[in-house]
Amino acid sequence: MAKPPVDLRTALKGRFDVKQELGRGGMGTVLLAHDTRLDRDVALKVLTPEISSAVGSERFAREIHLTARLVHPNVVPLFDSGQVGDSLFYVMPFIDGQTLRQRVDKEGRLEVEEVLRITADLAEALAYAHAMGAVHRDLKPENVFWYRGRALLADFGVAQSNLEGPKRITEAGLVVGSPHYLSPEQAEGDTRRLDGRTDLYSLGCVMFELLTGQPPFEGKNAMSLIVAHVTAPIPFVHTLRPDVPADLDALVHHLMAKKRDDRPATAAVVLDRLRSIGSEPSPGQLATRVVARAQGKATPPTPLPPIGALWIGGLDALEYFHKGSAIYRTAMHGGQGTRDKLELARVYLEKALALSPENPQILTALSDVIHVLGIRGFADLATASEKAKEMRMKALALDDTFGEVHTSIGVSFLYWEDEFELGGAELRRGVELSPDHGTGRRLYGAWLKIAGRLEEALAEMRAAVELDPKAPFMWVGLADVLMTMGRYDEAIRPLREALRHGPGYAAARERLEMSCHRAGRHDEALAARRAMLGTRGETARMAALDARVASEGWAAAREADLRTELTDLLALADREDPFQDKAGSFQLSDRIIVVLAELGEWTQAMDWVERAYHRRPGRLRRILTDLHYDYHGLAIDPRYSRLLQTAGLHELLHP
Repeated sequence: MAKPPVDLRTALKGRFDVKQELGRGGMGTVLLAHDTRLDRDVALKVLTPEISSAVGSERFAREIHLTARLVHPNVVPLFDSGQVGDSLFYVMPFIDGQTLRQRVDKEGRLEVEEVLRITADLAEALAYAHAMGAVHRDLKPENVFWYRGRALLADFGVAQSNLEGPKRITEAGLVVGSPHYLSPEQAEGDTRRLDGRTDLYSLGCVMFELLTGQPPFEGKNAMSLIVAHVTAPIPFVHTLRPDVPADLDALVHHLMAKKRDDRPATAAVVLDRLRSIGSEPSPGQLATRVVARAQGKATPPTPLPPIGALWIGGLDALEYFHKGSAIYRTAMHGGQGTRDKLELARVYLEKALALSPENPQILTALSDVIHVLGIRGFADLATASEKAKEMRMKALALDDTFGEVHTSIGVSFLYWEDEFELGGAELRRGVELSPDHGTGRRLYGAWLKIAGRLEEALAEMRAAVELDPKAPFMWVGLADVLMTMGRYDEAIRPLREALRHGPGYAAARERLEMSCHRAGRHDEALAARRAMLGTRGETARMAALDARVASEGWAAAREADLRTELTDLLALADREDPFQDKAGSFQLSDRIIVVLAELGEWTQAMDWVERAYHRRPGRLRRILTDLHYDYHGLAIDPRYSRLLQTAGLHELLHP
């Protein structure tokens, strides 16, 4: 690769150790550099003096502030910005993966299924960004990375806010974007008419190229391409690739409509159409296949315990066991009535144990109920934990081939003893021995998610849902993985299922609000947030939210409500220990970190992450990968890299 100009290398010296030039275009130059402040390799985008002058430092600073808040699994985050000489620059993480440009140049057209997956990731990113008031304006294959099985949209640094009224980042008449992917309104240079549908046009152009191996329009120069976007007929994919499904061809054509009003209204609408084209099997269908493969059978087995020597209590013990276990599964997620359910489950399981005292299944199930009673604050935690451990060890001694006891031990290692690898080994062993145990599949899926093995986690969660479709806990597990993958629109259905089976499941309602917001489904997000506040009895906040939505719109109203929530949480943290497990495996500090992340207050969030690490070092991995925020936003703080290196979690430095 070419070396960067000497003046840039010299001018940036001190903060950045420039290594090489990664690319160059009409907007500027991209450099690979080592950021000495953040102690990591970064991609440095230096705008040309002409673009920098047209943008202006003040407007650039405002836009960068907006863009820095875009933290999403499918968006390459922005770390920092500045100015060198007459050129503005911004800093992004260096992604050591192929761009779509490199893939298309090497492979030509891609498989339809892969195009659907890539496009869905991009539509997710756009739905989120547009909901935050940002328009990318330069969506092209060069700005999309294929990394670890996911499409990442980069270069939001020149995004245009669509919330600021008539004043925009560029002067009217300046064309910003790449000629092969410009929308007609961009080609005409009228930046006042740009909104999210501009990005959807570019998405259509990218889809066309991924499916056919060539862009929709060709020209001898940039001007001829600009004219083609405005005046030339929209091409159909099937003329170059007859095997493409007609509904996919129609979607591409719809996205590339000349007039904005003739395109899909939002990226969320595009996502719905992509999902229907992809026609992915339902979670239940996929889970059936997963379980069948694990068992080597055509259909999943019926999860009934054996009646033999261990079940000396006979059918009465078996009936009590089933009643207690079923009630426990409905109480695992907490909420109203949890204590009564857990106590009832305990009574039934103690009856079963009295009839069959050497039964490892009953011992394990009862140990879990006793432990959760302590965790939820309904019994002394130390006493409950010791009693549960004693019962698990007895069950293990009776039968170490019984999968559920390994699952129970693994959960204790993972969530309470901060033994991540030991927890994973036990949870994996539990699934190997008892693949028909839904809770075991669900909990191993949670470990896989924390470990970053998301496709495996998704398979386990789908298996759990199939095995126990009436347990809200299973549906939330599936949604958790989809959210971590950035597939927020897909997470909505499992969360609604969780609430259907457990109307009081507060965590499901919170996740539903977040997923609807990030998928760009504002009306549904508002309804979920109102329900969340209403069930807490926070009628004043709900009224304030409604008033702000009416006067300022959803995004501003949500931010104001989050700031109110933050104030309340910080006040609570002054009254009680925020780093103590209370009524579950999560802490008050976790809630504070998530809200700060939602607000884009990354320095303050890092303050809390660091404090939490100092209190309980072994919990750091979970703080970063088991909460509902994209921890990569923390990378703007120099402490982040140092903390991960100190904790031995170097792999989390990568996007």
